[in-house]
Amino acid sequence: MKNKFILLLLLAAIDLPFSGFSQEYVPFADTTKDWNVTFTGYSYGGSVATINTMKLHISSSDTIINDTAYYKVINTGQYNFFLPEGIIGFIREDTAGRKVYFRESTYAFYTPKDRLLYDFSIEQGDTTEIFGLHHCLTHSNAYRVSSTGTITLLNGEERKTWQMIPLAGSPVEADQWIEGIGSLNGLLFPGCYELSTISISLDLLCYYEGGVNLYLSQGDTCYIDYTTGLETNLHSNIKLYPNPTKDFLFLELYEKTDNCKHYTIFSADGLKISEGKSCNEKVSIPVSHLRNGIYHINIFSKLSSINNKTFIKTD
Repeated sequence: MKNKFILLLLLAAIDLPFSGFSQEYVPFADTTKDWNVTFTGYSYGGSVATINTMKLHISSSDTIINDTAYYKVINTGQYNFFLPEGIIGFIREDTAGRKVYFRESTYAFYTPKDRLLYDFSIEQGDTTEIFGLHHCLTHSNAYRVSSTGTITLLNGEERKTWQMIPLAGSPVEADQWIEGIGSLNGLLFPGCYELSTISISLDLLCYYEGGVNLYLSQGDTCYIDYTTGLETNLHSNIKLYPNPTKDFLFLELYEKTDNCKHYTIFSADGLKISEGKSCNEKVSIPVSHLRNGIYHINIFSKLSSINNKTFIKTD
């Protein structure tokens, strides 16, 4: 009986150091994830002129740079001078240290090299220097954790959050991170509320894991195309089937039949595979020649554009 009591005490002692952890760490650099990020441009006087939606994901194939393995970060959504189409950089993660690093694909404002994108190991009161895409130019890179908490995702799962405040600069540059998701400014933009001036701002619109929507901002859509007062949201007006598909992918876009649609298919690596055009309400797209895997499709028309569709090619 005495030996049994001692064993129970030992087991309790072993459990004590772990009692403060509510969940295991959720890795960030996961190839099943998609981030839709809005890029808002303001006209003179501060009114919204345009909102574009960038669709970002991490490629399923890796690449080696200076003997270090990275995943590619791909944009298959709308693009602009700030964020181009295709490969925009390379990401890697130290899961043991809970740190994420990013490297730009080309020289834009700074020489491409490894820079700390996120540090998910920090706690309240800790400070860190973070570098989003292009560094947000004139903004401060040094941040302090003012508090931590949790957020409930759309599937009911709880994730840890960090409230970040800049050590220099305006309080408006404060940021919030979600474990496994990143900044509410978007995947590559921690601390980047705006770029240099009030002419541009960035926001995480929605987030997916394995095709499941886990985060949605205050809006009710995962795609916005807004130009000088005209907003188009076709997320609920597109039907893409069958998915997965073997030979053909059928696309139905509920607009006028005289409004021709253009489509472009990208591989998971961001490479343009094929493109086409149809003026029919129902479009038949051949895919039998594609290798099995995940693909992204952009659909454009003269009235609108949408790029929030993914399909799987299988046998």
